[in-house]
Amino acid sequence: MNWFSSRSRAILRWYLRKFPLRDGKTFFYERLSPGLTPPERFVTAALDAGFSMRLDLQDAVQRRMYYYGDYDERYESQMIRRVLDQGEIFWDIGANIGYFTLLAAAALQQSGRVIAFEPGQVAYTRLVDNIGLNPFRNITTFNLAVTDQEGEATLHLAAETADGCASLYGAGPGVTAREICRTVSLDGFAPSHGLPGPDFIKIDVEGAELFVLRGAREMLAASRPLVLVELKAETLAASGTNKHEIQELLAGYGYVSAFPYRRKWYRARDVSQVKSRNLLWFDPGVQAHREKAARLPIIDLT
Repeated sequence: MNWFSSRSRAILRWYLRKFPLRDGKTFFYERLSPGLTPPERFVTAALDAGFSMRLDLQDAVQRRMYYYGDYDERYESQMIRRVLDQGEIFWDIGANIGYFTLLAAAALQQSGRVIAFEPGQVAYTRLVDNIGLNPFRNITTFNLAVTDQEGEATLHLAAETADGCASLYGAGPGVTAREICRTVSLDGFAPSHGLPGPDFIKIDVEGAELFVLRGAREMLAASRPLVLVELKAETLAASGTNKHEIQELLAGYGYVSAFPYRRKWYRARDVSQVKSRNLLWFDPGVQAHREKAARLPIIDLT
């Protein structure tokens, strides 16, 4: 029975990772994976983007990564690999256990630098462990929360689980614990630690996105990075902010946004009408941004 389960699991993982047609994959995954998932909680898996991670199979997102070999934000992952150039600097704000941190490091191929921030103690430990599974030597990590000021805050999270939903703004589903974490702003922290300005910033901080950007005004003006921001209405509302405030702030620096839909990227005119939870912000007035947008390409429907 163990041999049969192991063989069946290998076939299911091959099908979910390698079979070219996506139709039907969700159906088989939802019905077969519960009976085939390994009994141990943690497994180390080589992912399709060129790195390995130790995954917690009790977490639904990480369990899916084990079977599919990638993260569910596959369009965003493909975009990062497509636009990130050798020698560039990638900042990961809200790194969790390190998928995007390692994705960027793999794309940079030991050149450039990756700088990752994660406030949760369990997630940060997992982040460091996952980095250690790989040969990359261009990653710097900080066990800090990024907002618009330096100080301390309460982080609400699931006890003993790095679930990716830790938030500074109240308890959500599954939240069972609280931690005190140190907060910093990028404009204050980066110069004091001699950190290079980013070419690309990814921000996924469960509602604190606007505060991260407010604390990075000087960085946005000086470095002109591409910016990938998660915009979930419910987490933004918990912090008393909304999508339009983020759009207004970034528009002040010349940025416009694009969203992924069915393997393509489209220019977003009104962020309130965009269902995608992640938006890529770029400045058409910056030549490097125009060149990278053309690689996707970003389609303007007007």
